[in-house]
Amino acid sequence: MTSTRRTEFAAFVLDLIDFMEEKIREGLLGEASRPGAVAEAAGVVPLMRDRLTENEVVQAQFMLVFDEQMFDADAAKWWTDLARMDRAEFEKRAADLVDPGAKLAALRQVAAAAGGA
Repeated sequence: MTSTRRTEFAAFVLDLIDFMEEKIREGLLGEASRPGAVAEAAGVVPLMRDRLTENEVVQAQFMLVFDEQMFDADAAKWWTDLARMDRAEFEKRAADLVDPGAKLAALRQVAAAAGGA
């Protein structure tokens, strides 16, 4: 079955990355909001994986940067563990994802280059 896409590849992937970053930052605001925020961030993973099949070069670059979080057989467990870890460890892992120059910033550059943005 072929899906009809209404959003350009790069714009769609960039929106998903932005959403994921926003939710991880929301998880940093407090212990009570962390599980829901991380679950929402993880919720975009299947959408992103599906859309990345349209561009094998970008998909391969994402695999190099974000394999454990998105493509690994235990990716869902990775997100569950992230939501449950103690605050100090969560802050460290979140920084590895959302700080300037971190994983999501690298993915954003890859996606933007794919769309010529």
